[in-house]
Amino acid sequence: GGIDFAHKSGLYLGTWATNIKWIKDSGASDGNVEMDIYGGYKGSVGDVGYDVGFLRYEYVKNNYAQTGGVNASTNEVYGAVTYGLFTAKYSHAISDLFGNANSKNSYYLDLSAALDLGDGYTLTPHVGRQSVKNNTAYSYNDYALTLGKDLGNGLSASAAVIGTNADKALYITPEGKFTGKTGVVVGLKYAF
Repeated sequence: GGIDFAHKSGLYLGTWATNIKWIKDSGASDGNVEMDIYGGYKGSVGDVGYDVGFLRYEYVKNNYAQTGGVNASTNEVYGAVTYGLFTAKYSHAISDLFGNANSKNSYYLDLSAALDLGDGYTLTPHVGRQSVKNNTAYSYNDYALTLGKDLGNGLSASAAVIGTNADKALYITPEGKFTGKTGVVVGLKYAF
């Protein structure tokens, strides 16, 4: 779940939290909560919208470093531009990336489109590229296709198919479970 505050000036703050397994799956004894904390500014110049900000991925009480990695918590700065249906976003890690040692300056590039299907339905195709600095074998592409529905009165629902081409020999738990497999994510959002 999460909550966002957007001011009419363009400034925004938000947080989002979920349970995770990847830190415990790596052999660490704790770190099963991810809390994202972010803030930034959105605006526009003519027909081009922009968004700049900071994002902290906080893995509460994680002891990932004790399993041979570095602290899993990660700091990123990002910038996005939107023109018409299309958005491009660049995120840059200013710390090590998700417990990968010497991975500062890794980046993520996200390209998406917002297609209005009518009757409150939207379709959002996405493709992304995670580049891991000093360890390119861990770099991968990801993709998603999200169908959204405006249910009225500030309520909306979504369903997404998400997958990657992550290396099956590298993105596995100690028990041999592949962590980059294709999955489905459903969501419910309320705006007030």
